[in-house]
Amino acid sequence: MTDIRVYHSFRSPYSRLGLHLIKRAGLEVALIPFTGPPKGNGFDDPVQNKAKLAYYMFDIPRMTMRLGLPIQPPDPFEVDMLPSYKAAVAASHDGLGLPFALAVSDARWGAGRNVADMDVIRQCAEDSGWSPAAADDAQSDLGVKEEMEKHRQMIEADQVFGVPFAVMGERKYWGHERFELLIEDASKG
Repeated sequence: MTDIRVYHSFRSPYSRLGLHLIKRAGLEVALIPFTGPPKGNGFDDPVQNKAKLAYYMFDIPRMTMRLGLPIQPPDPFEVDMLPSYKAAVAASHDGLGLPFALAVSDARWGAGRNVADMDVIRQCAEDSGWSPAAADDAQSDLGVKEEMEKHRQMIEADQVFGVPFAVMGERKYWGHERFELLIEDASKG
């Protein structure tokens, strides 16, 4: 078990960038789907904040192109992330958390696919070397549900307010551009 926790969301294009940085660095992390901020903390959703959304529309393409990744906005944008999060938890249990998370993030932000669609989730499982049937099974797996409840407690304990967000010991890193610092710090031990 790694001592680096990375909170991510398939809703966030910045999470996608953070996941790619982790993969490129070969960093071993525990991936945790972000299901919302701690209780009592607001969340400045870019879809609800016109100034933030305008900035995102400018910044996301430039940051994605800097990493040499394709970009295509998802359609539809607002979807239920729970099926993909359940599959991500199960993929992590099977040792394929990062490949699956990358496949889902790339499907959503690189190909504009609807990652709430089980056909898309199954294809992401196959693309990541994981079992499409296991992605289906994750949807009703009580162990996955329990793990996600533990994740909520971790979100509360770590006071995660946005994604991507990493925690290594007492140090915290918010935003994919801070992941270079995470990678540097992790290499020091």
